[in-house]
Amino acid sequence: MHKRLYIIILALFVSQLVYSQFSIGVAISGIGYHQGKTETEYFKWKLSKNGKLTGFASISILFSYQFNDYIGIKALQSFIISDCIGNFSGITHIGVDLHDDIIGWKNQKNQFSMTFGPFWYYRKNWLKKKEYKPNTCFLKQSENKVWEHKFVWYGGQIEYNYYYNSHNALTFNFLPAIPYLYTFSIGTKFKY
Repeated sequence: MHKRLYIIILALFVSQLVYSQFSIGVAISGIGYHQGKTETEYFKWKLSKNGKLTGFASISILFSYQFNDYIGIKALQSFIISDCIGNFSGITHIGVDLHDDIIGWKNQKNQFSMTFGPFWYYRKNWLKKKEYKPNTCFLKQSENKVWEHKFVWYGGQIEYNYYYNSHNALTFNFLPAIPYLYTFSIGTKFKY
C-alpha cells in the first residue's frame, strides 16, 4: 500500500518537473499614480498639474517558476533609484502566480497572470523634506530614522506578456499599492 502511494507521489512530482518552466525578466518603471489625499508639493517629478501622476526611475528583476498551466510562484525585486522625491526605495515581493488558463483563455502570444502574496516596501526617509508630514498609518520608521518601511501580507501584481517568439516576451506590469499608489512598468522576459 505505502509503496504504491510513494510511486504515485513520485510520478506526480516528476510530471510537474517535466512541465515546469522557469523565466526571468527585467522591467523599468517610471510612472506612478498617487490616489487619495496626497501632499505633492515636494514631489520632484510631477507629471500632472495636481502632482498625483508622478515619475520615478526604477529597475525590477522578476523570477517565476510555472508548475503547470494554472499556477506558479513569482519573486520580484524592484530597485527604485529615484522615487517621486528623488530618494532610493525598493519593493520585495513573492507570491503565488495564477495564470490566465484558469479562466480558460488559451492564447500562446498573449498571456496574463496575477500574483498574490506578501510584499515589503522600504525607502530612504523623507523627513529631510521640510514639507513632509509622515503618515504613520502607512509607513513605520526604522530606529535610526534613516528608513521608512511597510510590510503587507496581501500584496499583488498583474502582468501581461506579449510573446513575440516562443521564449521571449514584452511585459507590462501593474502593481497596485492600494490605497496609496499604482505603478506601471514595461520590460522583457525570457522563458527557459
